[in-house]
Amino acid sequence: MKNSDVPEILELGEELFDTSVFPYSMWSLSAIAKHLDQQPEACHVAEAGTLKVGFVLASMPFFDRKDWGYVEWIALRPDFRGRALATELGDASLRALYRSGANRVVADIDASNRESKLLARSMGFTELTTVTLFAGPSLDWVKSPERGEKVLSGEA
Repeated sequence: MKNSDVPEILELGEELFDTSVFPYSMWSLSAIAKHLDQQPEACHVAEAGTLKVGFVLASMPFFDRKDWGYVEWIALRPDFRGRALATELGDASLRALYRSGANRVVADIDASNRESKLLARSMGFTELTTVTLFAGPSLDWVKSPERGEKVLSGEA
């Protein structure tokens, strides 16, 4: 992936990711830049002629795990699926991450994202854990009269 690919990749991601649903709500220019800055060799684009048809963004580290790689974004236009392009993109990122010293590569996939889970399994990933995301209450709920203000002691 080259810096000149970024505008098309940003647009393609906006087209393919449902940004109203978590975790895709985080898709932005900075999501691309983070991976390109950290690990450009793990970021790849699939092209058909001059058309960008897919991409993968991956990098190291994964949070505090300096020896873990992270495949965060992978997308492919629907009319190009079923041709092993996503697998090729993923393989290229995995090779780059392992060459850079990763001893584990992770990806977080929404439980309802069947296609991504199938792709990950076909590439040798195994499901290690499932996380349930909890969202806090609204500010209106916190301020509601029935909640009241409670003073908590220093001991729990």
